[in-house]
Amino acid sequence: MPRPWLGVQGYNGRPPWTLINILMTTPSILTTLSEEKIAAQLPLLGRDAIDWLREKVRDLSNPVKLAQPIVRERGRFVRTNDTRKFLIGGMYFFVYNPATKDELPYYDRFPLVIPLKREADGFIGLNLHYLPMRYRIQLLKKLLPLAIYDGDDIRRLRVTYDILSSSSRYREFKPCIKRYLLPNIKSRIVKVESNEWDTALFLPVHQFRKAKAQKVWKESVEQIRNH
Repeated sequence: MPRPWLGVQGYNGRPPWTLINILMTTPSILTTLSEEKIAAQLPLLGRDAIDWLREKVRDLSNPVKLAQPIVRERGRFVRTNDTRKFLIGGMYFFVYNPATKDELPYYDRFPLVIPLKREADGFIGLNLHYLPMRYRIQLLKKLLPLAIYDGDDIRRLRVTYDILSSSSRYREFKPCIKRYLLPNIKSRIVKVESNEWDTALFLPVHQFRKAKAQKVWKESVEQIRNH
């Protein structure tokens, strides 16, 4: 875990609770941009919202620095065994360290995942970071008609591997399918509210290891086109 209090004058050893509280209540870029987008009355994945988000993230850099406040932000944490909050068809961030990383050609350290199926030791999900932006937008737009609502708000997507694999309409999903083991999740799991989904798509917080993002995305597009 990052320890930004180290080196601050007067703080040695364990951080005071007041400083921990400040770190956990400081709004992340996910919260800040989502609130601005909602205040501007920009609809989820609407053309104006996409243009607005593209402009807002244009100058953002340093994925690790952007991601740290997201996993610290109070009120977003969920447990995988809490079926009321960790939903199949929801959207979540977390830090991940694959057990088989030495065997993988590359992997994402900070995935943005839509879970599809629970397993005894983890879950299967779609990591949207494996798609370049245009394809991320296309896939999520295609999935939105599968939404289950709670009042006016999307609660989750009614999506399974069988649904995705049964139609070429969802061909963008193929490079995104990943299996995540609970012991290898190295942070709290952070919920992305449905009105923040497009903001999360645009945030440059992917943290690919062993390959640059451009190589990952190029291979993902090739896989989609050959599907």
